[in-house]
Amino acid sequence: MKRALPATARRGALVLAAAALVTPLVACGSDAGDGGASASTKVTVANFTGAGTTLADQLAHDRSFFSDRGIDVEFVPVTSAGTQLAGLVSGSIDVLQYTVSQVMAAQQQGHDVQLFCGSVSKAWNVVMVEKDSPIATVDPTDWREGFKALEGTTFGLDSLGGGQEAYFRSLAAEAGVDMSTIDLVAVGAVGEAAATLASGRVDAIFGYPFVQQSEVAAGRARVAIDMVASGHQLPYHTGYFATGEWLDENPEVARDFCAAIGESAEYLADPANLEDVTSFLVEDFGLDEAVAEQFAGPDGVTSIYSPELDCAAIDLSAEQAEEAALVQPEPRLRCTELVWDGIEGRR
Repeated sequence: MKRALPATARRGALVLAAAALVTPLVACGSDAGDGGASASTKVTVANFTGAGTTLADQLAHDRSFFSDRGIDVEFVPVTSAGTQLAGLVSGSIDVLQYTVSQVMAAQQQGHDVQLFCGSVSKAWNVVMVEKDSPIATVDPTDWREGFKALEGTTFGLDSLGGGQEAYFRSLAAEAGVDMSTIDLVAVGAVGEAAATLASGRVDAIFGYPFVQQSEVAAGRARVAIDMVASGHQLPYHTGYFATGEWLDENPEVARDFCAAIGESAEYLADPANLEDVTSFLVEDFGLDEAVAEQFAGPDGVTSIYSPELDCAAIDLSAEQAEEAALVQPEPRLRCTELVWDGIEGRR
């Protein structure tokens, strides 16, 4: 039960600006008076506790961006892509946030799931090593040289068969790395990944907020390859998705949910809110203030949060997943098949 987007969406970026989402809701007959759902609606959302990908929805909940639109969000802790997908299929979870490759794999397994809102608009992974590792730190533009230096090492990913593996294999292939010499292992997320690196059981891991900032600030690790600063084209990272059945039954709720994420993204990127965002990271995510300031400041990565779903970046992620054999080449899945067609404000 795939839903096709217009041809214009296939040619360019698919935009989910929050302002564009709110306007059509008034025309839908909502009697809430504020462009939101007419009554409080409970929505269960999968949550990788402590992960930087959750910042936009956590802030939206804390600052009442959801409740102002009549949405009562309940977060359900999950530990892996598999467990959260099982919750979605069983009906115990309404909304997930994860990678394009997971949406592709789920569709190929026969599950009717589709992206309906953006989250982290591009890959934000860096390669991290222990502070005294023999693996050298390279200039970001020399990232291919850095990947070649990973031959003969053990590299930690949050999970095997997911978006991180697709991204790693794509970069390694472009750098001419002999993958038969690299042992890829699953190390979990956030604290688990950091602990595995510190234990010496792996030589390097993919770092990401807030693991990257915390471990570097503590002097336990350093960034060996900074892909974010490399200038290399980055694929799409994570978006929110749900079953087609839930989206069809709750179209206004889905749009309101995304409008709240858009408001949160704008709040995070506004320099006027820097002090408040820093405090939120300290109080709700347990970050040291210096780490929070590094993440949220003008040179941080808060601008990477966006409700937009960029078709070019999504298609790049899809191609990487196929090249890494994480999904089947057929049926061929791209932005047209992966994104819900109930999104307003497409171009």
